[in-house]
Amino acid sequence: MTNAQSKHINSLPQYEDFIDSLVAYIDILGFDHRVKNIRNSVDFFEIGKLLFACKVNADAFNQDEGIFKNFKITAISDSIIITVPFTDPICTVGMLTLLHKFQYELLATEFQTIIRGYINRGPVYHANGLLFGAGYSNAYHGEQSIGAYPRIVCSPHIVRDARKAIDAHPNADKMTTAFDFLREDKDGYYYVDYLKPIGGQLVLSKDQLSTERNGIEKLIASNIEEHNMNDKVRAKYKWLETYFHQTSSYYS
Repeated sequence: MTNAQSKHINSLPQYEDFIDSLVAYIDILGFDHRVKNIRNSVDFFEIGKLLFACKVNADAFNQDEGIFKNFKITAISDSIIITVPFTDPICTVGMLTLLHKFQYELLATEFQTIIRGYINRGPVYHANGLLFGAGYSNAYHGEQSIGAYPRIVCSPHIVRDARKAIDAHPNADKMTTAFDFLREDKDGYYYVDYLKPIGGQLVLSKDQLSTERNGIEKLIASNIEEHNMNDKVRAKYKWLETYFHQTSSYYS
């Protein structure tokens, strides 16, 4: 066997890296429409800048040697996949922290982009540019089944497991838990409460939060007006409008 052949065999996926994981599958909403409507260098630059920012964030977390060292992120076109072994001590809260930060920043900053996603659990291989396993499939199909609204939904069985773990912990009332990041929707799903000022948003000044919130409100209003004849797109922003007003109490 040549050295090249040996190196090739050694780089093959290993079963021990096929790990029970928490998996989030994220979809950038409206991406296809934006790509199909690239008409000039400005349009192209806006799309490129968005995807580059996603990649930069992914690379930063993939290289993290701190508490997020076990998190892996892959950005492919309009999809972002995040995995972390379920045995990681900050597995659920860490995942929700990342998603909360990511979803808020895409919406509140210059990108003004809405996303939808689903968090599920299952075995997955996520290394060396390869990604496969039931955990990934579960998250992907979950994202396809939760409707069009711009929310990242947590699988009901993960919510139940989190509730049981919290109820069984003697000091749960003094801990940051999954439910600090989740909000229940009218259809019973729990989703990332990304307009709640928690995590990274706590370091922002009140003036900056207010400015960003005003920008979000204007974005919602302009898209509802712009898509007045497109029920599918308009429904996304009507849901966001309702959620936006529901979170006003966080800032009172």
